[in-house]
Amino acid sequence: MAKIKPHPNVIRYIKHGRKSGRSYMLLDYVEGANLRTLMIQDSPLLHDSLSDLLVDMAGALAHVHGNSFMHLDFKPENLQISRGGTLMLCDFDTALPIPDKPAKLPRKSGTPLYMPPEIAKGWEVDQRADIYSFAVTAYELVTRIKPFEGQSPQEVLRNQLNPKYLIRRPRDLNPNVPVVLDSLLMKCLSFLPDQRYPFMAHVLRDLHKALGVR
Repeated sequence: MAKIKPHPNVIRYIKHGRKSGRSYMLLDYVEGANLRTLMIQDSPLLHDSLSDLLVDMAGALAHVHGNSFMHLDFKPENLQISRGGTLMLCDFDTALPIPDKPAKLPRKSGTPLYMPPEIAKGWEVDQRADIYSFAVTAYELVTRIKPFEGQSPQEVLRNQLNPKYLIRRPRDLNPNVPVVLDSLLMKCLSFLPDQRYPFMAHVLRDLHKALGVR
């Protein structure tokens, strides 16, 4: 975190060290709730500021990638939103440097229902893993369901790891989703990394165009 430059949508690292024999890290305190809690509450903030939240999510991740790191656990629980509506990406416990070329992780990182197939299957990984996790989170935010359906968590996970599973388009669940945003999320959710956007900066660029947000 000390190597990631400050950004308005990334939790601010202040310092770390040891005191009285215990390790500590000092971060900004954000008074508010995480995105999962706000979705459960169906907070008006999610309706009033939806476009801004999507752009802030993408901007935070693009900034982390621009500083040569992968987050590897992007999900609603790790997106803290202040009372004023500012979104901040948190929890860098699993973050790793972006490799020069896709490489296997030293350990499986992330949360199963937001984890891309390449991590779940033990394949080589790069920053496109985060792009997939971003899309699962964004899809859930605009439709209020996850892209992969099933009668049990096990069935959901099987569908997620099935390359032939057909994800319902966001617009089929929420007609208010712009066509361009619908296509963007479906591309980011591609089973194979090579079929996704190569860089989060490109996602952010097209997200601005899709939502008309600067």
